[in-house]
Amino acid sequence: MEEELPLRVTHDVAQELQRKLEGLSTVERAFVHVDYEHDHDPHEEHKPLYEKHSQRQAKKRTLKEILLFRKPAMQQGLTNAETAEN
Repeated sequence: MEEELPLRVTHDVAQELQRKLEGLSTVERAFVHVDYEHDHDPHEEHKPLYEKHSQRQAKKRTLKEILLFRKPAMQQGLTNAETAEN
């Protein structure tokens, strides 16, 4: 879009494009990004806020640990016997 166009115009154009895309039978949801420059890298601009952790890295917590706001027993250095006592 041209940099000089008012926000109202660019918003309306983007919204109309989104609605037309979502009207296609093969499109469930569309996200339209409107910008006035084309020299930047969209992958650099739209980085995820949080990195996804793999299942291996994620520590499973027991219901008791979750309710008591505790870290998993493995991170606390507890053995299975000590875990059963708590």
